[in-house]
Amino acid sequence: PPRFSGVRMAVPEPTRRPFYRHILLAVAGSIFCYLLITYSGLSYFRQPEIVRQTTEQLFSEAELLEHNGLTSKSLYLAILGHVYDVTKGTKHYGPGESYHMFVGHDASRSFVTGEFERYSDELSDVSGLTDAELQQLLTWKEFYDKTYPYLGKVAGRYFDGAGGETEYLRLVRARVEKAAAQAALDGPKYPSCNVEWKVEVGTRVWCSNRSGTGQERAWVGRPRKVLPGLNESGHAMQFCACLPDDVTD
Repeated sequence: PPRFSGVRMAVPEPTRRPFYRHILLAVAGSIFCYLLITYSGLSYFRQPEIVRQTTEQLFSEAELLEHNGLTSKSLYLAILGHVYDVTKGTKHYGPGESYHMFVGHDASRSFVTGEFERYSDELSDVSGLTDAELQQLLTWKEFYDKTYPYLGKVAGRYFDGAGGETEYLRLVRARVEKAAAQAALDGPKYPSCNVEWKVEVGTRVWCSNRSGTGQERAWVGRPRKVLPGLNESGHAMQFCACLPDDVTD
């Protein structure tokens, strides 16, 4: 092979353009990633309900009230301290509709007493309900468990500021368990009535073959006021129950 002794070959220096091109690509990629992350963050704040359906949230009473369909489009209600998103039921829970009083509050007692006209803090208190009415209230809660997204809890009567159960809720739970045990012994003799309230007709009570406990039975019955006795304060207890047709008043 030929030899090139005494001859210097001109070797070109490495061009700097590819190096700068890599830097520009890296910077452009960083900017793109930053914009993507920023946009994702904005999307998160625009659609918080999607996150809340998978992450339990602790609401204050003021935060729950914000979702009343008046100051926001979302409709949240609470029953026994548990919060549900009922926005898809706007025709029932929207402003001016029959059940709008429940939205933005915990009005657990009203589900069985028919106190739908105006909300007050006392409507979250279920201590005055009979055992049968408490069982009916649990049937309502089961309905929301199956029908609407569960969001979390509201701090107050049933849960404390850390989301833990209050002594009040534990007492309610104990009553429900005791009532369920007694009902298992006595049988579904006097199941409670169904209750509904509408602006145009007011409170309506009726019986069905699933009213009360939600368990199907062979008879429907008639709505009747039952006076089982006196409560701890000495006042007469009463509730609406479905009595078989062969039971006289």
